[in-house]
Amino acid sequence: MYNDDMKKIEEKIIFSFESIKDDIYGKFGDLWELDNSFERHIKRRQILGHIDNKDDYIDKTLDCLSNSNTFIFAQHKGSWDNVCYNKSKDWAVVFNENGKMMTSYKIDTDSYLGFESRHTINNAIIKKGKTNEKFREYFKNIRS
Repeated sequence: MYNDDMKKIEEKIIFSFESIKDDIYGKFGDLWELDNSFERHIKRRQILGHIDNKDDYIDKTLDCLSNSNTFIFAQHKGSWDNVCYNKSKDWAVVFNENGKMMTSYKIDTDSYLGFESRHTINNAIIKKGKTNEKFREYFKNIRS
């Protein structure tokens, strides 16, 4: 089920990427919600052995978005208003309600709690659906 909340978030995500599309590998860090968060994520993913370098991280993130099959919208009251999640195979990307990136990571299949469970425990209202084809196409074309 695709709904208006998901469509609005997808539009904001695309809008954010439009601002860096001419230099994705140089300006990818500008997409992040918090300053310096991008560099911390790169280091952490390298330590975990999930990526080789910054470009590999960016490629895995873009691949996830262009092949995303699931869009989950977790609506919170309090600390987070909304968090959305796109996943594809074994990688996930999380955005806030403004289309800013919060994280991108390899899905840990051994984890006791997945994205939905973690947010449901915190009383989030979960809405999910299939990722819009227009959204996927945007990310397939952005690297061309």
